[in-house]
Amino acid sequence: MAGPKKTNKQSQQSGPQLPRRCARSLADLCRLIVTIGIVIACGVTNALAHQTKLSSSRLTMTGSEIAGQIELNAIDLNVATGATLTGADNRVDAQQLSWQLNTIQAYVEQHVVLGADGAACEATWEAVAPKDDHIVLTRHWRCPDDASLFYRVTLFHEIDPVSRHMVSVDGDREFIGLLGVKTPQMTLTQSASSKWQTVIRYIASGIEHIAIGYDHIAFLLAVIVLGRRFWPLFKVVTAFTIAHSITLTLAVLRIVELPANLVETLIAASIVYVAAENFFVRDIRHRWWITFAFGLIHGFGFASVLRDYGLPEDAIGLALLSFNVGVEIGQLLIVVAAVTIWQVGFRAAGALGFQVTEQRERQVSLIISGAVLIAGLVWLGQRLLGG
Repeated sequence: MAGPKKTNKQSQQSGPQLPRRCARSLADLCRLIVTIGIVIACGVTNALAHQTKLSSSRLTMTGSEIAGQIELNAIDLNVATGATLTGADNRVDAQQLSWQLNTIQAYVEQHVVLGADGAACEATWEAVAPKDDHIVLTRHWRCPDDASLFYRVTLFHEIDPVSRHMVSVDGDREFIGLLGVKTPQMTLTQSASSKWQTVIRYIASGIEHIAIGYDHIAFLLAVIVLGRRFWPLFKVVTAFTIAHSITLTLAVLRIVELPANLVETLIAASIVYVAAENFFVRDIRHRWWITFAFGLIHGFGFASVLRDYGLPEDAIGLALLSFNVGVEIGQLLIVVAAVTIWQVGFRAAGALGFQVTEQRERQVSLIISGAVLIAGLVWLGQRLLGG
């Protein structure tokens, strides 16, 4: 009799445990599904958002006379104005440009203001010309003598919250400025840049480019998501930096050049490859050679940005080095943030009573990889179709 009683007791104890385990597993599954949905939704949202290219102004100051060349990406203008300025190859169609010239000039007049003491200077248009997939607008301003000048640019802020505009000033004064949504205005009263200012400016530009480069961030996340410790990831990211530094330098100096559309398409393909590979590998210690190979491609993308920023003729090498340092700093900050969030997140989950296993960690890694894969596929499709 004792035997059956014991068995009965065990069965009474184990009976309620089975539903509890099922409920807990179901709750975990629901959380997993919700996480997948959130991550993928974020990935697709970012992938579908229009990301503008860096626009630029080159101002030449001669006393109270300022001549300016404003260079804008034609597809960005299409999105912002509703115009159709490009053909099937994404190059500017000169006839379409002439037909819609008033629309383009009106948009630029509304979003680009050069003024003195709070009021706009007298401005006239001089020329508008196509330049591959860009449009160059030449404008002339006449300002009061000895006035405090400002330059305000809000181009594309309504379609891209991280749009940037590079301003290069030469003539009586020489310096470079970077404008954006948070800092849309600069003064034109600075003196010539020192070497130290050049270093700071280009380091900051490198960090900022990584911070707003969604495709580069997606690539980095796909590369490091299987990692758990900082130093192995540091080696992988540094291999990427060395590689892109090589091609960035070659491209900026115009020793080797690739078509921009091809580079952007290959960058998207690299994201797809690494994200997909995460489903078949577990160890990333030997991934450095893959990141090195893809880093060579990404370097051409960085070069197009750096050329738009402009390089000081008397400090090209210093500017190149500083930009690379900025990019490396930006990448390492992403790695540190990702590893920290990963470790803190799982420790918090464990403290809340969730079962944290190696299998569960891998599931989360694959969720993130899946979201990056979807974003990469969307980018790849857009760039193959010329969007």
